[in-house]
Parts: sequence; structure tokens; C-alpha cells
Amino acid sequence: MGPDRREPRRRHRSRAGGGRQEVTPRHRRLGLLLAAALALDGCGATTSTEVGVRTSLFGVLEKRGEQQVYEPGGIYFFLPIVNAWNTLPISQQNLVMNAKPSEGDRPIPDDVTFKTKDGNNIYMDVNVMWRIDPKKAGYIVGRIGQSASEISERVVRPISRSAIRDVFNEITSEEYYQVSVKNRVAGKARDQLAAELAPYGILIDMLQVQQHRFDASYQAAIDAQKQAEADVQTLIEQQKNMEVQKKSELEGKRSEWNKQLEDAQGDAGRIRNEADGYYQTKTNEAKAIVATAQAEAEGVRKEAEALGKLGGDAYVKMQVAKQLSQKRIWIVPATNVSTMDVNQMLKFLLSQPKPGAAQ
Repeated sequence: MGPDRREPRRRHRSRAGGGRQEVTPRHRRLGLLLAAALALDGCGATTSTEVGVRTSLFGVLEKRGEQQVYEPGGIYFFLPIVNAWNTLPISQQNLVMNAKPSEGDRPIPDDVTFKTKDGNNIYMDVNVMWRIDPKKAGYIVGRIGQSASEISERVVRPISRSAIRDVFNEITSEEYYQVSVKNRVAGKARDQLAAELAPYGILIDMLQVQQHRFDASYQAAIDAQKQAEADVQTLIEQQKNMEVQKKSELEGKRSEWNKQLEDAQGDAGRIRNEADGYYQTKTNEAKAIVATAQAEAEGVRKEAEALGKLGGDAYVKMQVAKQLSQKRIWIVPATNVSTMDVNQMLKFLLSQPKPGAAQ
């Protein structure tokens, strides 16, 4: 029995000893590859627009959940398996909520709808420009999300839509058309959104309010009002143009009237000058006639004086003789006058040349 019981043990030991394998070069290569893979897994890198976050998973060397934020543009090494590595973008992100799926972040209409104080619905396209606060990157990775899309969907989108509605609900539809009021309310919404997202490590750079739309019925009323205002403006412009045209025509008429007045004044001056010249001429002629008459009167007076003196009769006779010397005198016989044809005689006498005339 003794020898038979010990035999199986020996056989077992011999099998166990024969099961061991020697370490070969192939095993060494596999070990090196495994070590290299583990070493590479413990390497993290960040770009110039990213920060890295390392999180302790098991609390081997440090407290579990302990986090460390790494700066952009670097390569960092850490223990694999016991640490988790995440990167977050710190560049500006855009949350586009638009009615057109081709322009927004979602494949469906995603514009923000709010109700004004006077009860009208306004559909507004909005772009929220946000970015991550690098100092709170660890909190964001642990509490919110590990990518920009997760952060946007979980925090930025719902809070943005709520804040925008709360602020824009305070104005009326008419005030929304006033650029100053609209810009003021948009600034207030941005400040409120920044205050609500700051605890989550989200920074708001800008809130852009873009296109807007009303309900169909209200939009039709607005379009009708705009058309009426445009028509009124057109009439005002036409009236202004007509006023300008009438003023131009009036200036033309005034210029024509001034020309006619100048022509009339010129004609009046010319006529006045001609009248003055004619008056002066006639005055001079009258003065000459008066002077001539005065000279003749003086001659007559002197002749009268001469006649009144001695020899006046002789002077008169001499003057009568002068006058008679210039007259043609015919002597008609006194006999048989009744039978004489006086007319034929005068015709004969008149046809005779004067004494001393050239032959």
C-alpha cells in the first residue's frame, strides 16, 4: 500500500514540474509592448485652445475625485488606470437658436418664443456666444459635461432660453420695434444670463438678437400698417417734390416778371429820354421863334420909329415900290370889257416867259 500511495504524488509533482515554461524572447517583447501601452495611456496633451483635466479615480496616491487643471498647449504624463484625462475647449462657442434648421444647432426650428406685455407672441432668432472659465474646468468635467456639446445642451441652452424669455416679457410689441429699447433689453438679458451661468463656470461674451417674427394675423396687421406708413411717406415725398417744383416754377415766373419789368423800365427810360430830347428840341425851337419874333418886332418897332420921323413917307413909298417890283401887273383896257375873254387872255399872258428869262 505504501509504495502504491506515494506513486501518484510523485506523478503529480512530475506533471507540475513539467508544466512550467521558460521565459523566452517572445515573452519579453510582449511585456515591453504592454509596458509601452500603459505608459502611453498615461500621457495627455492639450492644444492652444484647450485645457486638460486629470481626475483621480481610486484614491491610490491622492484623494478620490481630486482634480488638476492643465494649461493649454502642453504634454503631460500621469499614472494610467488610476487617473482619468479630459480636455475642454476654452475658445468661444456659439449657441445658435434659429427658426431655420440649416442655420441653427438643431435640425428643427429652434427659435426662442416669448410673449410681450400686450399678449403677442414673438419668435426670435438668438445667438449666445459663450466660453468655459478655465479655472472651473474641473468642476465642469465633474458636474456638467466632458465636451462642449454636453455643456451646451445641459446648461447653456436651457438657462439661456429661460433668461431671454424672462427679460423680453417685460416689453410691448411696439417697444420691440424701437431700436434703443430692444438693445437695452438685450443688454439686460445678457447680464442676467451671465449671472446665472457664472456659478457653472460659463462666461457669456455676447448675446445677439437677430431676426424676429410675429403670429400670422398680427404680422399681417403690421405689414398693413407699414404699407400705410409707406404710402403716407410716399405722399409726403410727392408733396415735397410738388412744392419744390412749384417753387421752381414761381422762381421762373418771378425771373420772367423781373425781366419784363426791367424791359418796361428800360422802355420807359428810353421814352422819357426821347421825350426830354423832344421837349428840349421844341423848347429850343420855341426860343428861336421867340427870338426871331422879338427881332422882327424890334425891326418893326425900329421901322415904326423911322416912319414917325422925318422922311417916313418916302421910306414907305420905297418899301411899296420894292413889293410892287416883285409882282406881275397886267393892265386891262377899260373898253369892250364885256366882249373880252378875260380867261383866255390870262392864259395867254401866263404862258409868256418873264422878261429877262433865259431863252
